[in-house]
Amino acid sequence: MNTITASKINQKVNTLPEKLLQELDDYIDFLKYKYAQKDRSDDLTEQQIKLIEKGKKDIAQGKVISHTEAKQKIKNYIKSKHR
Repeated sequence: MNTITASKINQKVNTLPEKLLQELDDYIDFLKYKYAQKDRSDDLTEQQIKLIEKGKKDIAQGKVISHTEAKQKIKNYIKSKHR
């Protein structure tokens, strides 16, 4: 297996057509962002943690509705407020 070095990547970049450089730059930004993400669960407040636990309990107890049902309930609620 070949070892990839910055020099080898740079050589390849230098052979790319100029119209691809923006796409490559965007992809590099994407990779940097993707691997810079951290676990955000440490940033949750106590209230957020309680709400997540409540949601998990509701799911376990079958207290759920479909996305379609939820959209309809919201639509009905909004209509009732504009009468």
